[in-house]
Amino acid sequence: MNYKYISFKMAYKKIVLTVFIFTCGVLNSFAQPNGGFESWTTEFTYESPDGWQTGNFLSLLTPPNPLSAFKVIGSDTHSGFYAIKIKTIYVNNNPWPVILDDTTGAAFTGKFILSPFSYIYGFPYTGRPEKLEFWAKYFPVGNDTAEAAVILQKWNGIGHDTIAGGRINISSVGIYTHFQLNLSYLSNAIPDTAAIIFMSSKNHNCSRVNSTLFIDDVAYTGWVGVEERKKYADKVKVFPNPAKGDLNIQTQIEEAEKINILNSSGSLLAVCKIKNNNASVNTSLFAAGVYFYEILDKKKQTLTKGSFSVVK
Repeated sequence: MNYKYISFKMAYKKIVLTVFIFTCGVLNSFAQPNGGFESWTTEFTYESPDGWQTGNFLSLLTPPNPLSAFKVIGSDTHSGFYAIKIKTIYVNNNPWPVILDDTTGAAFTGKFILSPFSYIYGFPYTGRPEKLEFWAKYFPVGNDTAEAAVILQKWNGIGHDTIAGGRINISSVGIYTHFQLNLSYLSNAIPDTAAIIFMSSKNHNCSRVNSTLFIDDVAYTGWVGVEERKKYADKVKVFPNPAKGDLNIQTQIEEAEKINILNSSGSLLAVCKIKNNNASVNTSLFAAGVYFYEILDKKKQTLTKGSFSVVK
């Protein structure tokens, strides 16, 4: 897909297909859009990862284009059963040459609707994360470069204000490698929508057909803000991090009662009672990847949140 830069204090990527319809919503702050790519659904004539859209919709055109995104298994995953492979293709008889590159390969949060043609932009999100973390491997053709980009926005009644954004290049790497995309904030507001974009070729001037990007275990981590969650952050210690077996969470927050453990898709994995300011989580059965904890009080109100990693 083609993305144009918008300049505030730095450049961020934004989808610019003019027929897209943008929508907003509210969701728990740290919910993730199928970040492990474990859930896929057949739509039209191909499979798509739930919560994501890919350039595979171009296969519906006449003449059809080859598929550019695939569900992969085995050694092509970082953890779990599946990951996504994004491959740069050449677009036959490009219907939108002004806004769509002739070579493209992308996966991004959202959904296409064919009748009438529209696009649900990003996904509802109300967090202020410090960064996007993910695992990737990349096999470029020639001097091609892949890219990941994030944009957080808030609907103002007329249009979308950009709250934060960031991007990172991905160069040739033959094994799954951990990447961190740091976000730059332009506003103290809480966003209501987030978009995550992965491209197997970032620049049409040097993009090459068959450049291939693998992505797995995508997750927002950390928190940027000055409210209660930030106030409590320095009263929590998590160790060892990354963990292989037992993970200890120590807190000096008097009101804290229990800790929820969630995976990168926001699913609850465990609930741990806090005793003597300490809770322990056995991570030996967890797949390698990024996980989250929420510390709650007796009223089930979230006091603070954070993340940890599991390695094998």
